[in-house]
Amino acid sequence: MAYDKILKNLKQTPPRELNDHIMVIDAMNMLIRSFSLLKAMSPTGHHIGGLVGFLRSLGYVTRIFDPTRVIIVWDGKGGSGNRQNIDPNYKAHRATTRITHWGLYDTKQEETEALVGQLFRTKDYLECLPVHQIMMEKLEADDIIAYLAQEATNNKKKLTIISSDKDFLQMINKHVEVYAPVKKKVYTEKNTKEEIKVIPENYNVVKALLGDNSDGLSGVKGLGIKTIISEFPDIVDKPNTSLDYIFEVCEKNLEGKKIFSKIIHQWDKVETNFKLMNLHESVLDNREKNTILDIIKSGVPDLQAGAFLHLLDTDRIEGVTKNTEGWLENFRGLTVFKK
Repeated sequence: MAYDKILKNLKQTPPRELNDHIMVIDAMNMLIRSFSLLKAMSPTGHHIGGLVGFLRSLGYVTRIFDPTRVIIVWDGKGGSGNRQNIDPNYKAHRATTRITHWGLYDTKQEETEALVGQLFRTKDYLECLPVHQIMMEKLEADDIIAYLAQEATNNKKKLTIISSDKDFLQMINKHVEVYAPVKKKVYTEKNTKEEIKVIPENYNVVKALLGDNSDGLSGVKGLGIKTIISEFPDIVDKPNTSLDYIFEVCEKNLEGKKIFSKIIHQWDKVETNFKLMNLHESVLDNREKNTILDIIKSGVPDLQAGAFLHLLDTDRIEGVTKNTEGWLENFRGLTVFKK
């Protein structure tokens, strides 16, 4: 009888289709994290932490999330340029800030060259896997990932974003979730508010007011999340709360607490921050959108296990995983999803 029940439940499980669960990787976020933390060296004495860590992480998230499609998104050449035209401070500090801190590289230039080298080699390995890679000139990965999230939402499909970048929390809804690798936490529509104190879709307004140190953007001095919640209560639960609401509350209370006049005084900064960090309004043109849609409509690439193993042998890399064949099996399931 127990077996009959199991068989009945199996028959009731609908077969999965190509885009039922898309997993999107914020590629530079994953590569830089691996590059900075993993001291793995090749037999020839070259640092390969970025490459090895990326592949390990990719295999791990593919196994635990079991997606039907994997899309790996890279920052395009000049991707930050459009935002830096709005505010030159945007990510400006990253040009001089060191990524590693254990003395492996003597200069920032040497470190950057090594990172770029591992980036291109990582892409070579990914070409052997049943995954898609997207890189578009003058576009940041954030913009492409945000568009993919919007498309998944519109089509009522599940999408998981793999990134430690909190900007993506604003995209969360019942279809879109974010996995933060460092915290090993999945942010969903149900649990995100516990951490950011507001519903996800209003997080862009919070970020506009507070700024983001990781992007080199300052916020309104003296303003914190507790004050935002107490003085602008609509932002906590009311969908689509806008900057207009924040401005109206401040205007009505200028004679009251100093924080309202501070916000008005720094309103240009708040609006600029919003333009830079708001991911709900797509910056992609129709050609760029169509390119992405074509990828979503296409079948999953084949797994080229032999070519992948050849790269490992050529680079004399060991320790990507204890069981390379088992690691490759994480991706074999993707190949059943064809156009």
